[in-house]
Amino acid sequence: MTASLAVRRAREEFDDFVHSKPYIILIAAVAYVLWWSENLLAAIAVLGVIGGLVLALVRDIVPMIPFVTMAPCVVHINKMPGELWQYALATLPIVAGLIIHLACYKRNKLEWRKTNLLPSVLLVAAMALGGLFSPAVKDGTVALVNVLYVGVMPVALYIFVKLYGEVKCRPGDYAASVMVIWGILTAVQAVTVIGGARAEGIDIASNSYVPGLGWGNSNVYPTVLMMCMAFNFYFMCKSWKFLLPYALLTGVQFMCVLYAHSRGALIFTIIVLAAGVIAVTVYNRKNPLYWAVLIAALTAVALLLTFYWERLSLIMGNTFSDKLQSSGRDYLYIEAMDKFLENPLFGAGFGYVGLVEHLHTESGFYQFHSTVFQTLGSMGLAGLAVMIYVYVMRYYTVFCGAKRAKIFFFIAMIGFEGYSLINTSTFTGLPCMTVIYMMLALFELDRAHDKGEIPLGETLKQLLCRRRQVWKKKRA
Repeated sequence: MTASLAVRRAREEFDDFVHSKPYIILIAAVAYVLWWSENLLAAIAVLGVIGGLVLALVRDIVPMIPFVTMAPCVVHINKMPGELWQYALATLPIVAGLIIHLACYKRNKLEWRKTNLLPSVLLVAAMALGGLFSPAVKDGTVALVNVLYVGVMPVALYIFVKLYGEVKCRPGDYAASVMVIWGILTAVQAVTVIGGARAEGIDIASNSYVPGLGWGNSNVYPTVLMMCMAFNFYFMCKSWKFLLPYALLTGVQFMCVLYAHSRGALIFTIIVLAAGVIAVTVYNRKNPLYWAVLIAALTAVALLLTFYWERLSLIMGNTFSDKLQSSGRDYLYIEAMDKFLENPLFGAGFGYVGLVEHLHTESGFYQFHSTVFQTLGSMGLAGLAVMIYVYVMRYYTVFCGAKRAKIFFFIAMIGFEGYSLINTSTFTGLPCMTVIYMMLALFELDRAHDKGEIPLGETLKQLLCRRRQVWKKKRA
């Protein structure tokens, strides 16, 4: 066997591996070990090498979806350290892999019609224009950083998947596997944190206990679990044999949400669970084995509730012991409307310096804790019009040629969109919006593949050479 043939076979095997579930599990396992080790620099370096290899050796960018989804889970601290230059150096393998990828691989031709590309770009424009003509006090640097983080980054990843994505595996299964394994990773991290707190003698049933995973606080990680739980039901539909193991996983994840003491997350998680059970029942309604296993599972849940009802009622009682006013959201919503009425067309912008100072340090920019009020308060009517367009195209993608994976993605989005009405998730770049945008790109690729419409363009090098030749011709 020649060296070139051996290299080609090795690349083909690597390509097959990154399109498999073991690869997704490997990413999750590496992320957990690096998170647990609490060495962020080493974590970025290790993940940088893995990501760089995938970018350099594989044209299909779909295997980067689990990487981008789970890489942030290595962050064990609430704030990044002051000296970021060494962390930037650790990302050099990613940069090198990206350059190789752009130079060597042909891109797909981008399609604007009936996709999320145009609304996403318009949303970035609306965010950039937010605060125009507003008399409110603003920080220009904060505005720029958050337009890049919340707007540009998710859209850039969406475009990247569209440009270099292929359909080498079943997109629905791959997407569902990513979400389920991400949910397992998040649950294991939550169990580690909550179990550690209990071992230290902390009353984890008390509402004063606020668990945090570093990358995700007690609002963020329940949002992730809520979205991932929907895909547990996707695999329950595959076979009745999956019902009990995935039901057990869902139960553990629900307990992780319960101990987060987030009222909104708990309410919308229950809604997601109810929708998931209905969907699974519809898909398996003609299977008698499903009904037998479902009855066994419900019996187990009833016994669990019977023996642990006191504990559960204590936790839920503590969680709902106070009302919405205790979170201060009502004042934030009034403040958002004040900023909207002050500048109805463009709002106060994403650099707005608000009244509650700690929100700047916790969120990076002033969060009104609601999709609706953040849109009105930060982008005004211009942003509202664009957001309506964004949602129309988002759910057009979900319901156009709806497959099973899309149905459970919609169930996940019921919880996400509902919780975002009273939380910050819609305007959180990592992990929420990046994952949603990449999933939408994957669904669009799948739809285009079914129609035989993923035409190849040129490599970046070929494109630049052709542009240079056109420019020389015009000069001559």
